[in-house]
Amino acid sequence: MNGKSCACDTSADVRVLLVDDHPLARRTLTDVLSEEDGLTVVGECEDGSQVVEAAARLRPDVVFMDLSMPVMDGLAATRALRAARPETRVIVLTAEGGEARAEAVVAGAHALVPKGTRLGPLLRCLRTVAEGGSDCPYCL
Repeated sequence: MNGKSCACDTSADVRVLLVDDHPLARRTLTDVLSEEDGLTVVGECEDGSQVVEAAARLRPDVVFMDLSMPVMDGLAATRALRAARPETRVIVLTAEGGEARAEAVVAGAHALVPKGTRLGPLLRCLRTVAEGGSDCPYCL
């Protein structure tokens, strides 16, 4: 032991919850994230209306939230989640470009990432957000 306190024990595995109405999108993200050291996908939701209950049960550190979903969209779900579990960090995924940036900030999201972002930048954003940082190009 070198005498330094290490946050490694608490942050060794970043717990991730995926929220997207498209099963293929969820499966793809699950497969990609599961291959990464230090990341664990703890669950999936097919709609924003499921996220508050799932987050209470699964206790994710970071939620990947699709912006456009039926029943409850990603912004409404982000607001509800942040009200219920303010410590949970949210990365909103969008196919709609940066138009939702201001709304994502107001909803309490920590990052807005375009769908189709390459794996490297996506993982950097995830790790930055999980660590409480805000210095990635997608961070809000």
